[in-house]
Amino acid sequence: TLSSHSITPMSVSESWYDKKRLSSETCSGDTKAHKSPIKIGQRHKKQFPLGYAPLFERVVYPGGKLPKEHPFSFDSAIKDRYAMPTESLRAYRTINYHRLCTGGFNRVCTERCRVYWLAQNAHGHTTPDWKIHFSIKKDLKNLGLAWDILCAVFLDHACEFGIKVTVAEALGDGKWPDTQRGREITLYVFKHSEKYDSAAPAEAAGEGIGGAIGGPMADLAPPSEVHNFWLSKEYERSGSFWRNLIREAERRLRHYKIESAGCADGDLPLGRFASIRNEAFVPWHPAGEETKVPRQQQKRRRKMKETETSKDKKEIGNHNDVVKTRKNVNDSDNCPHNDSSSLKDTTSTRHRLIYPPNLSGWNAAGHSIHDILSDSWRDSRA
Repeated sequence: TLSSHSITPMSVSESWYDKKRLSSETCSGDTKAHKSPIKIGQRHKKQFPLGYAPLFERVVYPGGKLPKEHPFSFDSAIKDRYAMPTESLRAYRTINYHRLCTGGFNRVCTERCRVYWLAQNAHGHTTPDWKIHFSIKKDLKNLGLAWDILCAVFLDHACEFGIKVTVAEALGDGKWPDTQRGREITLYVFKHSEKYDSAAPAEAAGEGIGGAIGGPMADLAPPSEVHNFWLSKEYERSGSFWRNLIREAERRLRHYKIESAGCADGDLPLGRFASIRNEAFVPWHPAGEETKVPRQQQKRRRKMKETETSKDKKEIGNHNDVVKTRKNVNDSDNCPHNDSSSLKDTTSTRHRLIYPPNLSGWNAAGHSIHDILSDSWRDSRA
């Protein structure tokens, strides 16, 4: 059946991936960071050259980055923003990717990712919206090279959803806002929500495909393609998968001497370049109805911001220390937002939902903490 066809490969791939990950880490990583009992010498480093992809058991892109002539490269996007090239890669199964250049961003994604975006929109952006941000200095040469590196990481790790980079300034269509500094490149991290399990309208009427879990779009797909629309829990990747991807991304960015712009305000730093944030929308009281923020709370915010500024320039090795320093602030209900265009009406006339302001922290919606942040992070720093 379609259900067994989609579930089995994913469960197999995770265990397979972890085996490949462990074999490559003991030969190409940092002995101090991984605490490996195996001494790593030049012979082992040559065995796994830059860009080695465990899932493919080879280097997919020479040097670990997209060549300039690749249809997904930064230069290709700037030269022809309206083109929608595609690429198919097969690790444990075939994944089809395509490029979109809209809204000031250049995106590489799968069809499932676009369904994911639509499902988030259908639920008012209240479902978990975890993202890994990469902070890149806004020099176009620096940003373009960083994109070619990170897009290659995204592809050679067989990621299932999407990645994007700001291209507004490169295309002359606007300016990257200072409030978004540190989020120049975004990698989408799918987290399942029970809201995606509800039957689509056609299925509820007895006309759709039974068991199709794809939010609002599943009933629009032909039977042979409905599995591409599913957003079930099987498409979540393990915390170890994402931690290894971040380590590899940081390694390649350092190798090419990419410059960081510093951790984004409101994000939780994971390395020199990478940070994480849940950007699910949060409620806010319209002007005139918000309560004043207590003075003690204002002091806490200022202290947190000062601490973040000093910590952003350092690499974080112990996640527990980060959590103590950068607390998850859940007081965004009373936090006014300068950009009224981002306000989103809900069924309530007294409350609205907005993109979480930076001061509200890295998990303003208060969703369960992602598996990326585990006790093992301290022993496997990026």
